[in-house]
Amino acid sequence: MTRKIICDMIEIKGSLTRHEIVQKVINTFINTEYQERGKGVQFRYPVEQLPDDTQLLPDSTQLFIIRPGGLQKWNFDFKVNVTPEMGFGKGKHEDIASDIRNKKHENPQKFGQLQEAISEIFSCSENDVGQVLIKYPDLQTSFQTGAKVEVLLKVLKWMFIMEDIVYWNFEGRLKLYNYLNEA
Repeated sequence: MTRKIICDMIEIKGSLTRHEIVQKVINTFINTEYQERGKGVQFRYPVEQLPDDTQLLPDSTQLFIIRPGGLQKWNFDFKVNVTPEMGFGKGKHEDIASDIRNKKHENPQKFGQLQEAISEIFSCSENDVGQVLIKYPDLQTSFQTGAKVEVLLKVLKWMFIMEDIVYWNFEGRLKLYNYLNEA
């Protein structure tokens, strides 16, 4: 039986570097989990508020990351807890890429702005999705298919962070970013 522990929120905002983000997240794991280690323990960290009008889970409008991440590794891996109600299946990379492709076909005129917003999150020039969306005021209403733009950007932000942590010595977020750009 798994014992689930709800942890304090991890907030990544502003223009932190990739290194600062990884350090903050990993230090949070270390400082939170040191007394509750072992098999059968699952840590759930809220990381983002999702739109109030999103019908996700019966009693939650938060995005969580879950540790351990299920990669059968006991390092600092985590899983971004994507549910089907968010608009892209189980949140696999292919599901996210498919959502992006659908948005490209739906509104090619606004798709460039969506790419710019994704690039800002990727480059860590602004890690607060709300601030990124202020720069593109009509982006939220430009796409009706799949996930809401805000939800997409928040999930991608944490997927980029996950890739940085799991593949720190390699491409990290770049591999996922390039994969999505090929979509």
